[in-house]
Amino acid sequence: MKPPQSAAIPYRRTAAHELEVLLITSRRKGRWVLPKGKVRRMLPQASAAREAFEEAGVLGVIAHQPVGTYRQLKALSSGGEIEIAVSAYPLFVNTVLRKWPEMAFRQRQWMHAVEAAELVDGAELRVLLQGFAARYWEHDPPS
Repeated sequence: MKPPQSAAIPYRRTAAHELEVLLITSRRKGRWVLPKGKVRRMLPQASAAREAFEEAGVLGVIAHQPVGTYRQLKALSSGGEIEIAVSAYPLFVNTVLRKWPEMAFRQRQWMHAVEAAELVDGAELRVLLQGFAARYWEHDPPS
């Protein structure tokens, strides 16, 4: 059985109080994705925050509860695919680093939450980001 996975939804507010989400490119295909990874030996929200640091170069305040879960296909080294479930945790970004561990392998881009939802692969992730945008743009950062 595959270990559970968690993702961060890095977000911030612009000066005009619009919600922006940070997407990164995947390592293999260059698709727009959220920072995510396997949860091992730590709480899933801590794992999501760690992935946001390593893959996107951002730090902030992570929510204790996920906004939802989405499924996606994960390529296996054998050439097959397996469906995995990923819990997504909002991360209010307060620091954007100039250098980070995976900067040579990924691009990152801040974009309006609606645009981010349109660019990601997968209907479940798209719906999750749309729901996140509807719920979070008026709220304070998670505590």
